[in-house]
Amino acid sequence: MPSANFCEDPSAGIFEKILSCESADAVGETLLEPMVDALGATSGVFMQIFSSPCGGRHFGARSYVGGTPASVDAYVDGLYALDPVIRPVMDWMDAARGPAPNLLTGSFEHDLEDDPQYRDTFLRPYDIGHVVAVAMPMKTGLETQLACVGFHRRHGDIAFLPQQLAWFQRLVPAIRSVLYALACREALALSETIALAAREAGAEMGFLILDEDLVVRNGNAKGMEDLGLAGASLGGSSVLGEIKQRLLAADRAPGAAFGFKTSGMRAFDIEVRNFETADGRTFHLVVTSGGGPRHAIGDACRRFGLTERETEIARQIASGKCNASLSHELGISLRTGENHLRSIYRKVGVSSRTQLVSRLLHIQ
Repeated sequence: MPSANFCEDPSAGIFEKILSCESADAVGETLLEPMVDALGATSGVFMQIFSSPCGGRHFGARSYVGGTPASVDAYVDGLYALDPVIRPVMDWMDAARGPAPNLLTGSFEHDLEDDPQYRDTFLRPYDIGHVVAVAMPMKTGLETQLACVGFHRRHGDIAFLPQQLAWFQRLVPAIRSVLYALACREALALSETIALAAREAGAEMGFLILDEDLVVRNGNAKGMEDLGLAGASLGGSSVLGEIKQRLLAADRAPGAAFGFKTSGMRAFDIEVRNFETADGRTFHLVVTSGGGPRHAIGDACRRFGLTERETEIARQIASGKCNASLSHELGISLRTGENHLRSIYRKVGVSSRTQLVSRLLHIQ
């Protein structure tokens, strides 16, 4: 049984430890472990919960400290839907308005007798009797998510003491700031990746972001429509299924990429890029695009047998860049750029920039 002795004033060391957290992988060591010890808890858990653009709730990063890690898998696999403590927070996510519930406490041995299914399928099998938890909404501009941190004691242990709950509550601002910083770092990585793809693809770009579990985390209207996730789109959800199958068979390391063209009435190009989030997980940016000068030029360059570098130079020329600008943009010398341009002229059979762009844009 955890000791009832407890120092009401948290040491500066615990604050320092919490504020040292720089990634989701470090939450267990820097946040959960010191607080499990200070609270006399038997386990602690961190979970990131978000609403998918396709509907439903999903779990992102998570960490656990304690003797029954299988309890986390059982919880996220569906038992969370029975949890009366988290239910108000889930309702807040669905409504997307008003403040989320903050400090959530309870003694399950006394408070949950009216929830026998949850008690008998989760609490009893994993010996969870008392919980103190906080659920924090995180709005980063790209998505709304919840960061939840909870600590547990076994059945038969004494409940968390009032001074322990007050101490935990005083730590909530530090916990919130750390987890919000992690959410913002992830959002920044997503934003930078999207911005790069948007600059390259132009106005015809649609996008989706899939997380490490291939769950849709974000997307714009065109991307959702192209992949059949918005209304009665012609693209069909089978396209998303094909993307997932290709990802499972491909190199999923950060930096790897592949592309293909869909078939059917409304064919369009798809490019999938793997990238690393701020906390080291691998996400996937799916770019959908069809029509538009940039893609017409790309198709034409492939037909003329231009290399990847030559194709990029042709695109820069089509966007109006001079030799000096495109050389600076691509990180090559002016002489190298001019050599590439002569090779492009020879392969396409033209002698000027105007002829080159006209030929590339009109080739069938």
